[in-house]
Amino acid sequence: MAGFRPRMTAQRHGVAVVGEPCAHASDVGLVEVWRARCEAGATGDYVSLDPRLFIVLEPLDAEMALTGRAGDPAPSRARSASFVPAGEPVRLTVQGTTEIRHLDLHFDASRIGPIDGAREVSVAVPRLMFVDERVQRMARLLEAACARTGEGPGLYGDDLVMALIAAALSSGGEGGRRSPLSDRQLAMSVDFIEANCARGIRLQELAELTGLTESYFSHAFKAATGTPPHRWQLQAQVRRAKDMLSRSAVSLTEVAFAAGFSDQPHFTRVFKSATGKTPAAWRAAQK
Repeated sequence: MAGFRPRMTAQRHGVAVVGEPCAHASDVGLVEVWRARCEAGATGDYVSLDPRLFIVLEPLDAEMALTGRAGDPAPSRARSASFVPAGEPVRLTVQGTTEIRHLDLHFDASRIGPIDGAREVSVAVPRLMFVDERVQRMARLLEAACARTGEGPGLYGDDLVMALIAAALSSGGEGGRRSPLSDRQLAMSVDFIEANCARGIRLQELAELTGLTESYFSHAFKAATGTPPHRWQLQAQVRRAKDMLSRSAVSLTEVAFAAGFSDQPHFTRVFKSATGKTPAAWRAAQK
């Protein structure tokens, strides 16, 4: 499969990029974390042919607003998130001088597969400058993964990309009333699941890792991510299988066992549920 390349035009005035972005290329899209300085009265006009997320990672010193096709500005100084559908023109305006650190995620909607809780109209309706702590948590973890030295975020980053898209498009709001895991506990948990996804992970292991009871951990993990731990592990297994399918010619049975599935039929059911395609069809589409 050719690498994903975002297709966006941008015209900026009074916005200066600081340094180079850190980035992660997923099989569904591209993540970039940018820092910029904005002058008072700065503007930007953007149109992307792919849907994208624009996430402000730090509170701003001046009010920033995004205006879509409908013409109603959405202003905020807070850490916020915006979902911009493909082809939706967006205008950015800044009232005063401020620095901004933000994460951009451009993605191919045809590659993400079904998302639990996502509204059918989500990919067509803009949501500008909304506040959702679950989205922010996923964005912070993804930013940290992109900044890793060495081999980069790899499959772990791919899992976070999907989790971030699901959090932004789902109708679950803030992820429930229970207290979520702290950023540190969540990072420890997803690191552990990714490293051990090909074997049976007991809830007790994750609870002991974070210093919580099993029941509390289970609820707190779902409050933080929008999905229970076992579902996160299944998604990690699917990611590992996709990596093997795209990089080698090993049989589907070998891929199934290497990714931690009990047998090939189980692998096929889970893979198709997550991607909308069977493993064989997905592999064929990569050529």
